[in-house]
Amino acid sequence: MQNPSPRLDRNNIADIYPLAPMQEGLLFHSISAPDDGLYMPQTALRITGEVNSTALRAAWQDALDRHPILRSGFFWEQRDEPFQIAFRQIPVAFTTLDWTQADPAAEKQRLSDLFSANRAQPFDLRRPPLIRIQWIKTGENRSIMVVCYHHIILDGWSIRQLLDEVLQLYRRSAGFVAVSLAPARPYGDYIGWLKTRDRSGSLRFWHERLAGFESATRLLAAQSTASFAPTSFERQRLELPVSVHQAMLAYSARSGLTLNTLLQGALALLIASQTGSQDLVFGTTTAGRPATLDGATTMIGLFINTLPVRIRIEKAQPLSAWLAALQIAHAQTSEHDYVPLAGIQGSGTSLFDTLLVVENFATSQKTGNAALPLKTDGIDFDERTHFPLTLWAMPHSAGLTFMAGFSRDILSPETAFALLERLVSILSAMLSASEPTLAAFIEEMPAPIEGAGLADPGSTVSIGARPLDPLPSGHQPSATEAALAKIWAEVLKCGPLDGHANFFELGGHSLLAARVVSRIRAEFGVPVPVRALFEQPVLAALAHHVERLCAPHVTPEGHIEIEI
Repeated sequence: MQNPSPRLDRNNIADIYPLAPMQEGLLFHSISAPDDGLYMPQTALRITGEVNSTALRAAWQDALDRHPILRSGFFWEQRDEPFQIAFRQIPVAFTTLDWTQADPAAEKQRLSDLFSANRAQPFDLRRPPLIRIQWIKTGENRSIMVVCYHHIILDGWSIRQLLDEVLQLYRRSAGFVAVSLAPARPYGDYIGWLKTRDRSGSLRFWHERLAGFESATRLLAAQSTASFAPTSFERQRLELPVSVHQAMLAYSARSGLTLNTLLQGALALLIASQTGSQDLVFGTTTAGRPATLDGATTMIGLFINTLPVRIRIEKAQPLSAWLAALQIAHAQTSEHDYVPLAGIQGSGTSLFDTLLVVENFATSQKTGNAALPLKTDGIDFDERTHFPLTLWAMPHSAGLTFMAGFSRDILSPETAFALLERLVSILSAMLSASEPTLAAFIEEMPAPIEGAGLADPGSTVSIGARPLDPLPSGHQPSATEAALAKIWAEVLKCGPLDGHANFFELGGHSLLAARVVSRIRAEFGVPVPVRALFEQPVLAALAHHVERLCAPHVTPEGHIEIEI
């Protein structure tokens, strides 16, 4: 491993700026569970044609030189607020492998093993580059280019653009005729744009949208989601039948409804049928590229955000009108889609356990060029999130692929696949329905799916932090409470605290919560997860929780990793 000192030298610093909201969230999850392999997407691009690996390496170095975000590291211990540093020069991490002796089955297994090996080598966010390239020769004029990166620097839209750009840079480095690329707009310009937003006004928008939503409906059993284990992550895939895909395209053309709207409606009806809820929330990702920022669609970096989607089942409303209202409601969020999820849902229980990701890329894959004797033959990808259930919808030239990412500790593969099948059947029924009301449509839906890990109908979870009973008159803080008060005061840089102190009202946030929990675990030697501070943000309540966990025989043994 290279000595990081040259790249971290003060003279090598090009720029320093804060993190985007989504970057803050990913940083929190990364330092809370550093070895889980979360948010380390991998893209495998299959290439046909002779590849000059030296020229390919040079093309990737040119890409790093063009985009400061690819040369950025992230720091959170030196200041109260995390920041990122873009360095002037960072060498590309590029390796070559030879799989020419592997048959197709062995090649597939090797690729799966490589994905696993990459996840087992998490990035140190303070040591850029946070992107690794592996070029694998698989046969005569056949190869695979694997790009592994931390999500904190790139989103799905950006990685596709970056791959196209690298192929153009390869033309030049390999000696082919190439068109010069326009100067890249740096990601720091987006950070500057964020500073111009009315964040308090956007928070009001979200709080008004969620007003009255007090009990989160769970598609999955609450006791299962609490023990979500990323190490048991699995995926199930289902191709949308061609006939349904064609019907969907025709329906969208007639109605003006987008794929995102149709899928949000189908998922809402799935959750409603499983839980009996008439007012529900699930998560979705947004592209996050502001129309008011020139060149945003061509910038490379992390722009996506995870946001709540609140949907009410208005049974008397016609299905088509309900879908149209969903699309209008989603469009209204465009001015406020930069707000971090933590700011929207606060310090209580998570608003949702299911995330919907509708991939929407600005560029199409290149199939070759007369001046460049190679073409791309498809993309494999590997990604996992911290959400108990993530549903992906991935449009491609031949149709639409659905995928479910989940933990085997929560759902069986059969149950996860059944959820995908039910989602497709609801979508198909929506497309063929003849203007029914929602009540009539739901009446025709099959019985709820039964499976381990699915919530019982009608089960809800309070989304607010549990209030603390009033402290009795003359309350004397315990030794635990006094020790916690000292930790809080040092981390929050505030004065003396009493049992009523609320961590988040004092300015605490997710990264400071991670510091506090790390200190608690080191001092008390108990396995306190980060979520405990979000569920017990009041000092006396947290002290009581820690006391219940304490046991005389437990002693700290050096540094203990944080669980979430």
